[in-house]
Amino acid sequence: MPIIAIANGKGGVGKSTVAINLAGALARKTGAVFLIDVDPQGTVSDWFKSRQEQLPNRLTHTNLQITSLPWSAQDLTAKLSEEAQKFTFIIIDCGPANDKITRTVFALSDFAIIPVTPSPYDIHSVRKTIDMIHEGKSSAGIEVKPYLLISRKIVGTSLGCEAREALAVFNVPILKTEICQRIALCEAGIVGQTIYEYAPDSQANDEFESLGKEILKWQKQSSPH
Repeated sequence: MPIIAIANGKGGVGKSTVAINLAGALARKTGAVFLIDVDPQGTVSDWFKSRQEQLPNRLTHTNLQITSLPWSAQDLTAKLSEEAQKFTFIIIDCGPANDKITRTVFALSDFAIIPVTPSPYDIHSVRKTIDMIHEGKSSAGIEVKPYLLISRKIVGTSLGCEAREALAVFNVPILKTEICQRIALCEAGIVGQTIYEYAPDSQANDEFESLGKEILKWQKQSSPH
């Protein structure tokens, strides 16, 4: 049962979009999936409120559970081990800060996906999050395995390829899938749906289906919690 953190100390890189739609993609292919919001800004929690206003026949992910309010570090340490037994995957959406709760999430997670937009500024800023993971490994025995994900790529550009070259300096695996910046993802978020529920035939959904297939391979690599 992998626990996956979606984290980057910089805002605006698409963390919540990745968390929501990866959870949806995995929920279609596995057992129950739990999406946990630990971002004090509550993006996933706000999305869940919009979701509750949708007609039931528009929501196909019946095995996707979502927190209605952001959890604190105390909530995580108190509840996560018990909840972990109920789900095939747990996805945790972190806030835009490398803070105490992010450290707690890394300590409890098997994997961390670090979305990064293909711009020089964002590529440079990802170092702080990677450094936090490396420091945790050396000082506290944290075992989370980080992966980089190119996110919010502008459609029709070669920025993804250029970003891969720039990100290689971090010596962290880069996921093959690239998530582009698409209007359908924004529209789905507004109405509280995953991209599969909102636009199943879209390129945006194809990208998250591809990402889900990559992540499914991690099941055998996760440690017991």
